[in-house]
Amino acid sequence: MEKLYEQCMLLDEQRSVLLKGISEGKREFVNLVKYIPDTATKTYPPRLLYDLINTKIEDIIKANPHMNLNVVRRKAGFHPYIVIHDEVRNVFILVSKLPKSKHIYNTSRYRGDYAASNFDRLFAMGATEEEIACDVSYQQSIPLGQEHLPFGIIVSYDSESDIVFEGALRPDQGDWIYKKDITHAVIKDTSNIIPLNVYNHSKITLPLKTPKDNDDIIIKLKDK
Repeated sequence: MEKLYEQCMLLDEQRSVLLKGISEGKREFVNLVKYIPDTATKTYPPRLLYDLINTKIEDIIKANPHMNLNVVRRKAGFHPYIVIHDEVRNVFILVSKLPKSKHIYNTSRYRGDYAASNFDRLFAMGATEEEIACDVSYQQSIPLGQEHLPFGIIVSYDSESDIVFEGALRPDQGDWIYKKDITHAVIKDTSNIIPLNVYNHSKITLPLKTPKDNDDIIIKLKDK
């Protein structure tokens, strides 16, 4: 049976695009480090890899506007990052390096911001505490409707291998609501994908019949 959180997970094309960006960022990193001189303190590799992956992902998303994804550049203190917004489903996506020897990230404010309403979104969709393994002590927010409750996802890559995970954190960041290996989720043939269009209502014109001067206007009166 489909679990409600599956409706908030990345779509197949979104996974494929993010994996492509991560792969291209790693490939460019390997090509660039050949020309960087050896240094006593090698602090640049993780930062350079991170910057290249974020840049590739941003470029690919901008080249595919039909996906209705928007990339926003932000900062958490001195830490720059990008967040991808699925504007149709109100889902926010972070891309981050997989923590070594850990199955989950350390608690952080900016990741917590994107996980804060994950439970509330699922509750608004009709989930029960048992379905999402929610603690009984969890205090739900005022019902706002699921369209006003963003769902936060993290795509985690390993800098030393091709492993990539997709997951959503609980609001307390103590565990995952779900975590899925998407390493091999690349779509090789995208010819059958139908783009999802979102129309701006202000740009939609309705063709109206223009009455002629000699047209008779007939008014039907109600029978007594």
